[in-house]
Amino acid sequence: MNKYAQLIAAFLLSSSFVFTAPSASAQTVAEWQSRMERLNAYPDVILVNGKVSTMDLQLREVQAIAVRASRIVALGSTDEIRPLAGPKTQIIDAKGFRVLPGLVDSHTHPHLWAVGHRLGGEGDITAQRYNDPQLKILLARGNDKAEVLRSLETVIRDRARQLGTGKWIWVYLYGGTQDMSVSRKIIDPLFEQEGGGSATITRQLLDTFAPNNPVIIMSNEAIGPGEHNTLAGEIQRRMLDGIEVDGLQARVPMVYDILMRDKLEEKVDLLKREIDECLAPQGITTWGDTYKNSPSIMKVFNTLRQRDLLNARWGWWMGHYQGKGWNSNNDDLRLFYQNLGDFRGIGDDYIWSAGVAHESWEGGLSCTIAKALPNSDRKDLLPACDPAMKDKYETRGGYKNLISALHSGLRIGFLHHYSDGTFDALFNFIENEISRGTVTLDQIRALRISTEHTPIIRPDQIAKIAKYNIMPAFNGYQVQGDIKGGAFLKAYGEQYMSWMAPMKSVADSGAHPVFNTDAHLHKVPVEYKDMDYPPQWDGNIWGFIEFFISRKMPHDGITYQRSEAMDRTTFMKSATIWSAEQLLNEKNIGSLEVGKLGDFIVIDKDFFTIPEDQIKTISTLLTVVGGRTTYKAANF
Repeated sequence: MNKYAQLIAAFLLSSSFVFTAPSASAQTVAEWQSRMERLNAYPDVILVNGKVSTMDLQLREVQAIAVRASRIVALGSTDEIRPLAGPKTQIIDAKGFRVLPGLVDSHTHPHLWAVGHRLGGEGDITAQRYNDPQLKILLARGNDKAEVLRSLETVIRDRARQLGTGKWIWVYLYGGTQDMSVSRKIIDPLFEQEGGGSATITRQLLDTFAPNNPVIIMSNEAIGPGEHNTLAGEIQRRMLDGIEVDGLQARVPMVYDILMRDKLEEKVDLLKREIDECLAPQGITTWGDTYKNSPSIMKVFNTLRQRDLLNARWGWWMGHYQGKGWNSNNDDLRLFYQNLGDFRGIGDDYIWSAGVAHESWEGGLSCTIAKALPNSDRKDLLPACDPAMKDKYETRGGYKNLISALHSGLRIGFLHHYSDGTFDALFNFIENEISRGTVTLDQIRALRISTEHTPIIRPDQIAKIAKYNIMPAFNGYQVQGDIKGGAFLKAYGEQYMSWMAPMKSVADSGAHPVFNTDAHLHKVPVEYKDMDYPPQWDGNIWGFIEFFISRKMPHDGITYQRSEAMDRTTFMKSATIWSAEQLLNEKNIGSLEVGKLGDFIVIDKDFFTIPEDQIKTISTLLTVVGGRTTYKAANF
């Protein structure tokens, strides 16, 4: 049998067709092609002339991929794969460009980012598209607190006159010009109690601005503070089953369960555009995200799936118990976990469960053994870790709820970690449960417990991360600025630089660290930007990626522990196959192998050879999900 006929036979077998192979003398190309025509077995899509990095265990490189019925059926050279094409097969010429598995961003929030993007930065467009002026978030800004307050009053009063009684007024606050850290210093204190007195912005103040309109205001930054007036609270309680929300917790339910409550088609359109315009152009074919805060979100994504309109895959995890707080000490979450059931892996090729996440579980557990600088004005950033804290772990709501999830047989993951002391608490949890006989070491390792953000890890903690097969996820931007890791360095000094997101050391230990963004990957005005990361990264996943190769921040030139720079192959594992492992779906995504889903991207520069300071200039030329093109650049 000639090599071409062998490929055809292998292709037919991989396509689940059963047939009796003819004798070698009869196996001509024409006869095999005729058989494929009758069986309708030709590939749907063939990519040729690529530099294809499969990211499989052998790190094989090939030139061509054949996809049929969403899955890869053959890999090889262009000369081997091109002849498999039938009369209806789509041929994609990669033109010699680098081809990678689709990127897996295992922590991002498209339905959350759509709020600031679509209702904020594109508020006029969205309000007109859906014929509802309430779907525009207004902006109050100033260069100091007094200017912001004057602007806020003017914006609210003017909007109330424009819209009339009973219409929602939603306002973001922003201070200063282009620096979000400056804005934070102006805006956040307006919501804080100073000297035991009331905050400047209260619901009573908002009542005076617009007593007959529901009003909600918040910082532009996703993690910033917020407030609402009395009428808004009444409506929230009525429409959100007794719950009032502000700030980050308000963004999603305000849009999907209040303003667009009975508008399924509009919500489907909104989220489809967000995925198609913000994920697909970045080369993201799968994302991971929590399911919380909005009962209708799953219905919207499921509708997209049923209509075959979902152009990326979603590994979801169950978030905290709505309305009870992340670190609630009551028994509601424990009882919920007992009745939830182990959904891990249940779903289809587009939507599946990756477990449960009590994300901000670390309340009362965050601490550090680092010693603050003598002249630091942030000495109170983290409490010192006290050995006696161990005796109090099981009194903390987040810790107790983690125990409940484990005892209920659930997969635990996606735990926020913003201090070295939080890892000590996690190790204590694991070791106690093993010593009690609740679980074995192998069972703990099989959970693939993952941590999120993870700007701070002590060197002595890395061995245990590997031992327990913990999968820390790194975003990069949380080591800089004046919050999280950046604030830690200002408070404790650069002698702790080796603690900052030590991704390479984690990988060298044998653990599988994960790259994700936790950011909105589309350019919007800074006043509607979600998180405080370098402007060079706006709308550009390759800017985030460049940091982990160079360890250099582009906006200030600071290098964060150059010895932690990742080699490019290992890093690409963290953005593909290891991220797939974190989402419990490495059998289907994360690498290009026969039998796996046909998710791949073509990029305009070779990630593996381009100078490291040019990685941020990489652009995606083509994104393919299951053989279907979801994005194609105009110049490709």
